[in-house]
Amino acid sequence: TIRMHLHSSRNIILILITTYVMLKLYGHYGSQPFRSVAWLLKMKKEPFECISINPMKGENRTAEYRAQFPLGLIPAIEDDPGDGETIALSEASAIMIYLCDKNKWNDMYPSSNNNPSDIRQRALINEYISHHNESTRLMTRKVVFPGLSGLFAAEGNLSPGMTHSLSSSPADLMKLKSTIRDTAKRFQHKFLVNSRGSSDFIVGDTPTIADLLAYPDLAQIPQILGIDYVEWPELEELRQWLDRMAKLPYHDDVHRTATKLGKLYQSKL
Repeated sequence: TIRMHLHSSRNIILILITTYVMLKLYGHYGSQPFRSVAWLLKMKKEPFECISINPMKGENRTAEYRAQFPLGLIPAIEDDPGDGETIALSEASAIMIYLCDKNKWNDMYPSSNNNPSDIRQRALINEYISHHNESTRLMTRKVVFPGLSGLFAAEGNLSPGMTHSLSSSPADLMKLKSTIRDTAKRFQHKFLVNSRGSSDFIVGDTPTIADLLAYPDLAQIPQILGIDYVEWPELEELRQWLDRMAKLPYHDDVHRTATKLGKLYQSKL
């Protein structure tokens, strides 16, 4: 912020000029959590500078990156919360909560106030976010990542020390599909249809950051692996939720890289 004082014989005029610093988003569209954050920013038409950090090449594990973001994770952001001091933040859920709080995007994550309805919705969103790494995120760790690691190794783009497994044997495929079905079924029955009733999205009838966080991990099964949830009739509610999410603004833009990865992956099987 720059202050300029203009003096005259009759009065003093104070001009306050506020410099605008664009948010910087670090990561890669191949990352599921990165897509979640980028989707939120695009839906809210919030300008940002995208700085490519490719985890498959180990770019998030360099000393330079870790000096800036000690957790060594993507996505990460640099932003001014409004006090002129830069905050460096990683973890997709923490970033999305921060962005909603700062910009008052209460439709995506209600503000912290004394309104019982907002308190309830915020708590339910937090419930999913807290459970995410032990539920939906398993789709990436146990299903997609082994295949993509093998793909990047075959393409010569895997960082040293990373293991890979690219297999299409019937036994491996059966095990893979069992993990997909069980993980998707748990998500459906815990967050889409449960004792609280059913709704169009994870918390209520409009999307929140919980949906944006969950979707990339679940959607990549058909997007990248080419395995359609239609194989399991009991996952009808999940398929309907995926269809609703796919109709949100900027969906195709944010998930373009996942679609390209899918074409490349399936061509190698």
